[in-house]
Amino acid sequence: MPVFVVDNLVADTRLRTIQRNEMLFEAGDLKSHVYRIETGAICIYVTHPNKTREIIEFALAGDLVGMGFLERHAMAARAVVDSKVSCLDLDDIDRLTAEDARAKARFDDAVEREFKLRRDYIANTGSPRQLVQLAAFLIAVAHQNESEGRDPDLIDDTLECAVVAGYLGVSVERLAQMLIELEELGLVEAAPDHGLRIADMERLEALSDEISDPLLQSDLPDAQRMLPGC
Repeated sequence: MPVFVVDNLVADTRLRTIQRNEMLFEAGDLKSHVYRIETGAICIYVTHPNKTREIIEFALAGDLVGMGFLERHAMAARAVVDSKVSCLDLDDIDRLTAEDARAKARFDDAVEREFKLRRDYIANTGSPRQLVQLAAFLIAVAHQNESEGRDPDLIDDTLECAVVAGYLGVSVERLAQMLIELEELGLVEAAPDHGLRIADMERLEALSDEISDPLLQSDLPDAQRMLPGC
């Protein structure tokens, strides 16, 4: 397999030629590479549930596409004209974005788009109000942790699942599902030996602000705490 250098990065796959109207990747495909357009143009678009298409952008030579925080593509990419792309290893993203401001800006835009698409999907298929209430609850716990001198990002394992589920008016199974949904959004993550870590406080706060209800108060007695590890 040939090896070539692009912007001081070694690509472990060949230069790929894409014919006009050929797909580079489709929504739902597992991400295998990040792609740099060498020649031609690629249309990035989203197909909504009603089958309408929304064009996100036309990526041109020098642009990187296929980035984001999800394991699978949330958008599709189709060649507008005959094009060539370099297939770069996913592990090269951190290095590339650290050295190239344009690449970093495109990566940030891709993350924001994927976050919005994933959030909209959850809103359209699940119970968004419950998810927002859970986000508000976690923010309230974080604020209490901070006021008491603890790490606000860590939600320790002394919050009991059944108690929290009852507090939110959901089943324990629904609470576990919502925690998974927040993890898929990149908002929380497992924290070994602690419980749960808030991975993106700013976005979690943005989600919690989507309802007019006041933030839920984390006034549960210490003896009733135990959230993650349900």
